[in-house]
Amino acid sequence: MNENFFQTVFEQAAEGIVLIDGASRYLLEANKAFAELVGYPEELLFSMTLNDFIDLSPVGVERLYNQALTGKGQYVGEVKCRRQGGTLIDVELRLSLIHYGEKELFCVFMRDITMYRRVEKDLLEAGGRFRQAVFAAPLPIMIHAEDGLVVVVNSEWTKRTGYAFKDIPTIDAWVRKAFGTDSASMFEKLGFLYKTETACTYEDLSVTTSNGEKLVWNFCSAPAGTLPDERRLFITIAMDVTAGKRTENDLKAALREKDNMLREVHLRAKNNMQVIMSLLNLQSRYLNNPGAQEFFKESQERVRAMVLIHEMLCNSGNPARIDFNEYARSLVGGIISAYSPNQSNLQVEMRISRIAVSLEIAVPCGLIIHELVSNSLKHGFPDVKNGMISIDFDCDEAGLYTLVVGDNGIGLPRGLDMEAPATLGLSLVTTLAKQLQGVVEFIGTSGTVCKISFRG
Repeated sequence: MNENFFQTVFEQAAEGIVLIDGASRYLLEANKAFAELVGYPEELLFSMTLNDFIDLSPVGVERLYNQALTGKGQYVGEVKCRRQGGTLIDVELRLSLIHYGEKELFCVFMRDITMYRRVEKDLLEAGGRFRQAVFAAPLPIMIHAEDGLVVVVNSEWTKRTGYAFKDIPTIDAWVRKAFGTDSASMFEKLGFLYKTETACTYEDLSVTTSNGEKLVWNFCSAPAGTLPDERRLFITIAMDVTAGKRTENDLKAALREKDNMLREVHLRAKNNMQVIMSLLNLQSRYLNNPGAQEFFKESQERVRAMVLIHEMLCNSGNPARIDFNEYARSLVGGIISAYSPNQSNLQVEMRISRIAVSLEIAVPCGLIIHELVSNSLKHGFPDVKNGMISIDFDCDEAGLYTLVVGDNGIGLPRGLDMEAPATLGLSLVTTLAKQLQGVVEFIGTSGTVCKISFRG
């Protein structure tokens, strides 16, 4: 960057800038903004010193120079500036020591903050209620004009972000510092705010503090009157929700970890049960007794009913609950394939509500369906050409579940004591119903209908 570039920046800067000789204290260079600020023609400025503008005694002005010389090379503060004609205005003054070759120079930046102080004074004089709401509020509050001028930033805003009033004189400065690469989106929101007459809220916006910390803030902005020159004012109140979002994210992470652990548990359970099925299958090959072989096959199918649950839970969006409609249809399809490969004369009707149930409900209900459907396939249709099996599952508004499994077969043997059934399958049905704390009913004389009612 050449000297012409810096000269252009110097001349076009919005703040008043002046270079002062370190020895004589006379002005050497001044930009147009400085001349307009103090109200003097540029040609008169170079015979003047800072004492001609700053409403301090010569000793007081010299202290500003000394602070820059003996401190960190800079003075920053607010002073009264005397314009041509004697009018006093409030300015923010930054005085820095710089070295140009062997010469010591002072560079002074001056910004008119009269309007800010006037509005601040009006707010302070407006009464205790408004003062408490803005200056002593526990929430960050900013008041700004529709052209982007920042008028008030309360102490809570500065405390939480590290940006004082002097750091963010305009909305543009605030947005670029706090939102960085997301500035364009924020400017779009502000554009909408300035067009509306109602409050606007913005939630979960990421704000970067002066030390680089990331905060999450919610904002509410609304019109708040006008400046003396009729520019509209807006008040923005922020709420720091960083801690809440962190807790929320921690909970989400914990839930994800829990889900992963549950999936791992279901995967291991499924794998272990598949090993059991394989062992039962291998063992059955060494049996010559058809009854014993059938016993092993039934045991395999019961284990398969539980394997299917764990397999579906591994792949579901919620590893703690299962879509019972999907599960029951897959389960019944597997049972039919195992016990009735020729399905041409079999009709299956399933009316199952799409209910997500827990493992505690899915396992016993799945085993009950397995026992009743497999029993129908094995014993229910010896002379029935067009067999039909129906399965209904629902839950009412009171939380009462109803599972009904029926067929149009030959029915149960007469005189069968359901309190102490002779077959393992029916014994399992009554035992599993008790596990659900449910009630078992066998209904009708045509075919077999078993109804189980229980509360989840």
